Amino acid sequence: MRHLRDRSREGTRAFPYVFIPARAERFVRFAAQLKHYKAEWAGRPIVLRPHQIFRLGSLFAWVHRDTGLRRFRTAYNEIPRKNGKSLEAAIVALYVTFFDGEMGGEGYCIATKRAQARIVWGDCAQLVIRSGLRSRITPLASNLHRQATASKLEPLGADKDSTDGLNPNLIIADEVHAMKDRGLLDVMETATGARRQPLHFQITTAGSDPFTPCGDQHDYACKVLDRVLVDDTFFAFIAHADEGDDPFAEITWRKANPNYGVSVKAADLRALFTKARHLPAALPALKQKRLNLWVNALAPWLSLEGWRAGQSRWAIDSLRGLPCWLGVDMSSKIDLTAVVAAFPPSATCARWRLVVWTLTPEGTMVARGLRDRAPYGLWKQGKWLRTNPGNRIDQAEVRAIVHEASALFDVQQIGVDPWNAGNLVKELEDDGFEAIEVPQNLQQMSGPSKEFEADVLDGLVDAGGNPLMEWCVSNVRVISDNKDNVYPTKKRSRGRIDPVIATLIARKLAAIAGEAETADDPDLVVA
Repeated sequence: MRHLRDRSREGTRAFPYVFIPARAERFVRFAAQLKHYKAEWAGRPIVLRPHQIFRLGSLFAWVHRDTGLRRFRTAYNEIPRKNGKSLEAAIVALYVTFFDGEMGGEGYCIATKRAQARIVWGDCAQLVIRSGLRSRITPLASNLHRQATASKLEPLGADKDSTDGLNPNLIIADEVHAMKDRGLLDVMETATGARRQPLHFQITTAGSDPFTPCGDQHDYACKVLDRVLVDDTFFAFIAHADEGDDPFAEITWRKANPNYGVSVKAADLRALFTKARHLPAALPALKQKRLNLWVNALAPWLSLEGWRAGQSRWAIDSLRGLPCWLGVDMSSKIDLTAVVAAFPPSATCARWRLVVWTLTPEGTMVARGLRDRAPYGLWKQGKWLRTNPGNRIDQAEVRAIVHEASALFDVQQIGVDPWNAGNLVKELEDDGFEAIEVPQNLQQMSGPSKEFEADVLDGLVDAGGNPLMEWCVSNVRVISDNKDNVYPTKKRSRGRIDPVIATLIARKLAAIAGEAETADDPDLVVA
């Protein structure tokens, strides 16, 4: 779907990339000159499957229309075991390192351990030996090099001290889910700066811990594919079963495994899952490795489809003079702070409408945008994000936003999360507002949280298409207790969720006011 959308955008001013099939065809022809060296296919020419032609061809066929350089700089491939990931990576490694027109090319196969890194590199060496490339590429014990282009391909482990001075134009990262920190990835990625069109090709199965570099990459890939974030240089392909699919059904195996019936054998999967029926402890590992499911991952809380269904375009001025409740979530001194005005459904609009102000310090915005993998700069240009000078949140700017809201709307009450809020409640009271501390705990906030979840699912929440708010909605994860109370938690959520917290605070106050109004009017009391 993303590929087809991008094809429809070719030639437009906002999209500087074009798809040139001949570039993909050249790569496919190169792969066809190589020969398998394992199992039943040993000695046969490599014939790429349709899913491989699509994925790998995309990397080379999409180029910048002015420079002709490759569009994609990172390719994230999350696919179950036995689907040929290592062999694919080896073909890409040989092609980019030695036949991409890059003089002095440096390719590196990396992993948590050098032994793991040698798996893809070993495939490269065998392809050279078995496919008649020894006249061009010289294989040594831990090095492949081509004298004509002064290029080399080597395996590297996670010893970050050994990577100083490298200048890679290709990085093959194997089993990314096993990486516990970003040290090696960061060192290698920052070393590509002198290259015209570096490629970071990542292969992995699903992991078990979402709070790892692979978990971050998986989350980022999903947001790019779901159009929550825009990154035209990032290619992502994730093949997996869905939660709720029958893990013992062949249709599920086919869905998750693009090489089903070729390198993924039906009989093998049938034997494994038959055993798991009688040994339930084996099922989680099978779901992870062979169906590509993050077995310990927290599912997103809010429906992204429901959220998008509720969005429309409207002018803030159309809400002038209407009653609303404000929620304020003060972040730590360096992150996002949010003020949200919540307008309950009315006779003229069946949805909750939200006006969202998000504030962050200007001095650290760029660095935190890289850390959070969020386009803060673009959101600032689009006026979805505000900044204050310096490296800290300016509480006076938060008060100014409240006054701005008061000048536009009929602000009933202001709820403030006391955490990190300092003297804000007293200062707002001194300004003449009715400000209330709203502690964030399961018992107090579960009701508003569940109501918000249901309204989002039904498309009844409208933030005017605010992309920053959509990103926050996609980040939220919740905690629960044995009484089925739920509440968003920043510790388990992926990325920032401050505007969502501010929304729940505002809705909490609006709900209390609605209950009080019902109690005061006997005609509204339902027997």
